[in-house]
Amino acid sequence: MTGAYYDKNGNIIDFYAIFNVPYGAGEEEIKSAFRTLIKRYHPDLSQSHSEQNAEKIEVIIRGYHLLIDEDARRDYDRALFQSRDPRNGAFPVIPKKRIKYSASLAELLRARLNPRRMKRRDILFNIGQDVEIFITPLEAKRGAIAFVDLPSRMYCPLCMGEKSDCYICQGTGRISSSSQLEVRIPPHVDDSTFIDVDLLNIRPDRFTSFAVRHLRIKITVVQKEGGI
Repeated sequence: MTGAYYDKNGNIIDFYAIFNVPYGAGEEEIKSAFRTLIKRYHPDLSQSHSEQNAEKIEVIIRGYHLLIDEDARRDYDRALFQSRDPRNGAFPVIPKKRIKYSASLAELLRARLNPRRMKRRDILFNIGQDVEIFITPLEAKRGAIAFVDLPSRMYCPLCMGEKSDCYICQGTGRISSSSQLEVRIPPHVDDSTFIDVDLLNIRPDRFTSFAVRHLRIKITVVQKEGGI
């Protein structure tokens, strides 16, 4: 079924844009848009007869069958969500006040480094559920973006670890800092959703690494933002 999502060039088709309906459009709204498009392009109803119109009809029919099928639409929404650049404003960004950090992770963020007296296995054990993100029912349906602050370590920009007497890093070659992790919350999530992130292969940039190896994020759906 996923082949129905893409055009000849391998790009995912935005059927919501073609039907000119919002992301959360209901079945009747989709049917109405479908009827309008069919009247515009169908050779029996339109004065225009061309190969291009025939291709448009094929895409319109494909989109209609996909959008009115609840299971197919759920899979399509996730694929469309993953294909979009969150910076273009296509999805809502979760406010910082709706991101709750565990006590252990909050401590690491405040310290901007791993407490030297704590072993790595103790940190991971104590963190457990690192972050809880509160989202509205609409965001749960449509998907959203959250930017989570995490403790990080970056190479010393002054000596790059090559000077033992460096007054910035004191010869360690590293500086404690914090960096943001972009978390994509896919469409159609609920309170049973957990997102596990392996941070070993993710770097904020080539000079920086996160100070924690794994992140467990719990998604909590609330009825309204004011109640968070």
